[in-house]
Amino acid sequence: MRKLIGLCGWLFLGGIGLSACQQEADTSLPGYVEADYVRIATPVAGYLRELQVAEGQAVTVEQPLFRLESNESISNQQAAAAALQKAQAQAADLNKGKRSEEITALQAQLSAAQAALRLSEQELSRQQRLRLQGFSNQSTLDQAASTRLQAQGKVRDLNAQLALAAQAARVDVRQAAQADVIAATAQLNHADWLMTQTTPHSPVTGRVEETLYQVGEWIPAGSPVITLLEPEAVKVRFYIPEATLATIKPGQSINVSCDSCQQPIPARISFIANNAEYTPPVIYSKENRSKLVFMVEAKPLDTKTFLLHPGQPVAVTLAKAEQ
Repeated sequence: MRKLIGLCGWLFLGGIGLSACQQEADTSLPGYVEADYVRIATPVAGYLRELQVAEGQAVTVEQPLFRLESNESISNQQAAAAALQKAQAQAADLNKGKRSEEITALQAQLSAAQAALRLSEQELSRQQRLRLQGFSNQSTLDQAASTRLQAQGKVRDLNAQLALAAQAARVDVRQAAQADVIAATAQLNHADWLMTQTTPHSPVTGRVEETLYQVGEWIPAGSPVITLLEPEAVKVRFYIPEATLATIKPGQSINVSCDSCQQPIPARISFIANNAEYTPPVIYSKENRSKLVFMVEAKPLDTKTFLLHPGQPVAVTLAKAEQ
């Protein structure tokens, strides 16, 4: 009896002791269940106003998860919408030329200038006659001629302004205005997208593993709020000695047993580590804790239901490698 006890070791997995001493030789390998989680975060900060799921609840793709209140996102969206409206108005003005009221004002100025030109021409004619009759001097005549020249220049200038006002702005100016519209549109699209991120939806079908915040708490940007788990993300991790490495390969079938498993769960090896490591503290016995081993991962064939749970200790039985 003492000899039998001396041959018996204890396997410790996650704090749970499993006796390695059995009536018959046990060829199974100890392991545990791991998983790759999907952590849901948002790129905006805000207060958590509503949790729409609970831990352990099943979720489907596009199902709402929670809702944030972000005043900054609302303000950014409103500012972006106003900037786009302004850019569009400026581009429209440049494409159609000056407004009608501006053109009307120029036309009124032109009419006044034309009237002034007619008066200056009449005055110049009168001064020329008086000069010929000897009733006016040359200085007065020169002043009348100068006034007419100024009136002519004013009329030409206003005619040019009216012609320009009826045209659209230069091509380069209009292109710059259109670029401003494109930039403002992109800014608004980004602000709209950020607003949608305050009410994220599930990207996967699975279950809620953990909620990390309570309603009313402040959520920093990028901080995970909910952890999701897909059935296909569950995997079994175990370790094999170097002597066994040549007997397994990726794709090989294994059977996984656990205390709560009614029957062995079929799985398939998905990964074999290239580098050896010492037996991790989570799995060791007095006999093997100083030996180098290789980590192996396997995926259950049933990827639709949660037959195994992360952290659960399991026993792995290897099948013969397929030829």
